[in-house]
Amino acid sequence: MKENLYQKKGIALIYLAKKFFTLSIGDRIPTVDELCIDTNTSRGTMQSALETLKNDGAIRTVSKGHMGTYLIDQNQDKLLNYLDDRNIVCAMPLPYTKYYEGLSTGFYKSFEDKKLDLNLAYVNGSVNRLNGLLSNRYDFIVTSGLTADYLVKNYDVALINMFPDETYVSKHVIVHKKGENNFIYDGMSIGVDSHSIDYKILTQEVVKNHKVTMVETPYNQIVQRIENGSIDAAIWNKDEVIEKNYPVSYDSINSKLVEKSSRAALLCKKDNDFIREIVNRYSDADKIKFVQDRVISGEILPEY
Repeated sequence: MKENLYQKKGIALIYLAKKFFTLSIGDRIPTVDELCIDTNTSRGTMQSALETLKNDGAIRTVSKGHMGTYLIDQNQDKLLNYLDDRNIVCAMPLPYTKYYEGLSTGFYKSFEDKKLDLNLAYVNGSVNRLNGLLSNRYDFIVTSGLTADYLVKNYDVALINMFPDETYVSKHVIVHKKGENNFIYDGMSIGVDSHSIDYKILTQEVVKNHKVTMVETPYNQIVQRIENGSIDAAIWNKDEVIEKNYPVSYDSINSKLVEKSSRAALLCKKDNDFIREIVNRYSDADKIKFVQDRVISGEILPEY
């Protein structure tokens, strides 16, 4: 019985530590009943957990009668001592281009000397990163702005931050056999990797006025299949084409979607207020972009 009681109090303490970490001085605190509903704990357990935080000096509150109770002081170091894990895990694309190398380096620099540690997991395919987020393997993920818009509309996720243009990729292009100019036409076959929401949306955009055959093609086989003629074209990341000098030609895509797909976006689960607040606070877009630009230019070495 005592062990079960301690487990429930531990759950309440972790929840309260995260809750108070995200509150600002002067914010109204939810009532004990509201906190109990969120954690499925009893009033006695919740009140005991609140007293523990107060006695430890992690928080100070003041009651204003019918107006409620307000936070007047917090010690974030002490609050974090109650967490079961002080690591935050982010999933982003494999760092196979300078843009992704710069982005990962920017994230590490942004979290330097912070109270929580950042771990980056490198996972290709926005669908794979989404699945990891929804199954709690990752705390937040990096996608393009285009993918982020789609995921926010269709899944239980929330946007944390949207970075400026050309922070995810410089741009997406359509690649085809070297020397050929007519890259979109009726009857052609176009490869698409369904694990990438960007590629699916952009492919649908460029072929919307043509009768084409969509061919499921793993991302890492696109160049080979264009060369051997099993597909005629595909959407691709321009940065990788240039950096790796692939033997294909490419053309720009005339769509506003290309700009949106060039922006890096950060997503977390919709109900994870703690991660949303922490990542929004720590991931300074300007600082990350500054570091990314210098990795791309070669001024600093990448970290990943």
